[in-house]
Amino acid sequence: MSHTILGFDFGTRKIGIAVGQTQTATAQGIATLFYNHYKVPWDEIDKLIQTWLPDILVVGVAQSADGKETDFLKKTRTFSHQLTTRYGLPIRTVDERLTTQQADGLIQDSTPAGKSITLRRTSVRDQLAAELILMTYLNDFRSN
Repeated sequence: MSHTILGFDFGTRKIGIAVGQTQTATAQGIATLFYNHYKVPWDEIDKLIQTWLPDILVVGVAQSADGKETDFLKKTRTFSHQLTTRYGLPIRTVDERLTTQQADGLIQDSTPAGKSITLRRTSVRDQLAAELILMTYLNDFRSN
């Protein structure tokens, strides 16, 4: 049975979102939502939930190396809790400590010489990080 999954790369200014399928184990970035510390863009997330009708939501969680609960980790957990409360969907978390750096590396590697990396990085980095989070989940899902 195939499941549709939305993956979230939660940040303090932007939330990258990707969609994936368990059957094909593929993921694709679909949105970067701008966020401020006070208001999560729920209207835009509502539209994505209505469009993609996911079965599961996956949120990247930046675990600290020493296991301490950072302020950012608390905000991410709050966001995850709000997602499950709002949509009634199961939430899975994935350690995403290095996904933004991986996304930056992939963007740099794929940007032709002489082109602006900054513009490309700004437009796709968070979506690509969400893709990487989702691919981590899908790889773990397939191996179980």
